[in-house]
Amino acid sequence: MSALLVKAAGAAQRGVSLIELIAFIVIMGISVTALLSMYRAVLPRGATPAQITLATQLAQERMELLLGQRDAYGYSTAVLTDPCVGGTPPAICTNQFTPAGLYSVIVVGINPAVQFSGLSTNSYRMFGVKVLGPDGNQLANLSAVIANY
Repeated sequence: MSALLVKAAGAAQRGVSLIELIAFIVIMGISVTALLSMYRAVLPRGATPAQITLATQLAQERMELLLGQRDAYGYSTAVLTDPCVGGTPPAICTNQFTPAGLYSVIVVGINPAVQFSGLSTNSYRMFGVKVLGPDGNQLANLSAVIANY
């Protein structure tokens, strides 16, 4: 009989105890609950795929309008202006297909000019188009480098 007690005391434990199992379930439950609550808090604040797609299309339209000026008027630095600012803007500048006032399209790097890799703005210019969503978050950002020769 004493040999059985000695063997049982020295044998390695197999499996998990009930207390370990309950502790694991409680810890996992708390972790999953915390993750789901964070997910529910962050998800409604993020941009939807429809908003991102629309913002990308708006940025692409403005970028093509700016680059199209280069093709139409040549490679003079005086030509690179934003046609949607001042004067009579083309119809594309009105964002007629978007809900009024919800998206802001901003052109950066034209006035004043932005250097590309430290080169003179007379040779190369870098400019970009940013689109801000209804809540003011940046949804799209396109950049281009143009050569003035």
